[in-house]
Amino acid sequence: MNLITPVILILVSLGTFFMYVDPNYRGTDLNNGNRSIKSLQAEDAEYQAALNNTTEIRKKRDALVQKRSNFNPADLAKLEKLLPDNVDNIKLVIDIKNIAENHTLTLKNIKLDTAVKSDTSKLGQKNSKYGTVGLSFTVSSSYDNFQNFLTDLEKSLRLVEVNELSVSGNDTGIYDFSISLKTYWLK
Repeated sequence: MNLITPVILILVSLGTFFMYVDPNYRGTDLNNGNRSIKSLQAEDAEYQAALNNTTEIRKKRDALVQKRSNFNPADLAKLEKLLPDNVDNIKLVIDIKNIAENHTLTLKNIKLDTAVKSDTSKLGQKNSKYGTVGLSFTVSSSYDNFQNFLTDLEKSLRLVEVNELSVSGNDTGIYDFSISLKTYWLK
């Protein structure tokens, strides 16, 4: 009897090990909805890797924010005007109107393409980070004055691309210039 009890306990221990502990550890016994230790360890390793990545990303973001804070605010305003991060149609019209007023021109027949489109031109491909907004208007002016207006429009900080230009003239030397342009913005 003294010898039978230890043998039974050893057999029960081996049975428990092979029937419950080992399958749960290896992940082969998931009949109760229990997750195996190995699968939990693998999931924990994934979470640790993700946590490490977020820590690295946070450090890079903080470094970029620090660099941005070192920029001159006037330079940041110029960059924002060059390529804004939103569509501000009113500001676009005002900027072009101010350039026109410097040459005593008045914008007429202003039409804004309010349908925001993805840019598929040379600047970006479809699904790019850039969008475009179209604007068309008419001005009446002499050729030289209009040429100066276009030069100032070209030198302005606002990034614009003239798509169409049509001229209708008369005998007085004052021409009607119809312009269609587009400007870019960051999505």
